[in-house]
Amino acid sequence: MLEALKDRCSRLRRHPLVARCVEHPFWRHLAQRLRPIARQFDGPRFHRFEIVFMRVLFAYVVYQSMPLGDPFSSGAMTLSNHLAPGKLQEIVSDPARDNALRPPLLPISQMLPNSEAALTYQDQNKPNGIANLVDLTFFSKPAFINALPWIVIPCLLLYAAGIGLPVALPLLTLFSIGSRTLYNSQGYIHHGYQMLSLILLAQTIVVLWHTFRGDWRAAFGFRRAERHQGRTVWDWMIRYSQWMIIICYVIAGVIKPIRSDGEWFKNSHYIGIQVVKTHRQNYYSSLEEKWNIPEPEVAKFMLKDHPNLVRIFLSCGVLLEIFAFLALYNRFLSLLIGFALVLFHYFNDLMMGLYFYGNEKLDWIFLINLPFWIWWLFFRRRVRQEQEVGEVEPAAAV
Repeated sequence: MLEALKDRCSRLRRHPLVARCVEHPFWRHLAQRLRPIARQFDGPRFHRFEIVFMRVLFAYVVYQSMPLGDPFSSGAMTLSNHLAPGKLQEIVSDPARDNALRPPLLPISQMLPNSEAALTYQDQNKPNGIANLVDLTFFSKPAFINALPWIVIPCLLLYAAGIGLPVALPLLTLFSIGSRTLYNSQGYIHHGYQMLSLILLAQTIVVLWHTFRGDWRAAFGFRRAERHQGRTVWDWMIRYSQWMIIICYVIAGVIKPIRSDGEWFKNSHYIGIQVVKTHRQNYYSSLEEKWNIPEPEVAKFMLKDHPNLVRIFLSCGVLLEIFAFLALYNRFLSLLIGFALVLFHYFNDLMMGLYFYGNEKLDWIFLINLPFWIWWLFFRRRVRQEQEVGEVEPAAAV
């Protein structure tokens, strides 16, 4: 099939009309102009300190996503109750105090070192994805739940240290995809951890590729990684992690106008109806009174008061998703679009009760990348001071 496609492309290039267009001075000039821009999308090379920060923070987020159950799912609360009984519980149970740092940061409850609750599903009546091929209910077996932390936590420590990746990463990817697939095989779909699982999958493929192509010592962390096509194995892992994030946003943005035959922009204010449904679903899932609202004000705002304003606002959100690929161009655009995506998630949470805290965490780690910008500011300041000293010294000598 691939050979047939190559042959077809080769014949197309030899077609007189196509050959004439390609040889036209305008197209040749345009290609020369676009080639440097295309190369720019290859992205920056990452410093060692950036990679260390990214992998430690990512290991923390993966830990939070794992269905480890007690005591890991309530570890922060248990520890705080020993140090200051009831104080942390007061903060996280009060929405105003829990969201005191939001925006731009996440709710305090989402930054605590807690894992997810253990899965309790005994069947998969609505199989989704690989659940059509594999019985994943072993994730809810007591023996597996008890053994899971003894596998996951060492794997996360190895990952954070950059050691044993060809073993640790496939296991973490298996647990992430398997547990979330079992969750999605109960008749309802939640894709809050889709981006995280894709990043784990991409990093696993990169590591295994480097392992089997002969650079297994670097992949296992036994020696310093050499550059392959200008990047080390960790550099490739971070870059493909960024690609996975961008792909998730771009596909989500492009699919909306495609599936609606272009009518999404005209009818987007009807999302107000979904707001009502989401509030009711959140209430019946948790029975928290903050969701027990017959008609949320934001739904009334969308449907009755300002539908045109809502159309414009939501259309900007879709355009942000579609053009999120520009974050791959350079560090500044990655920072800018990363912040815009965080605010995008914040407004979705504020207006519609749709929260994707996992995605926000990944945006902070791989797109915004604060450690680099802190280093960059200190570096610029030092250079400026050295330049000022260099200008003063000749004058002092005179």
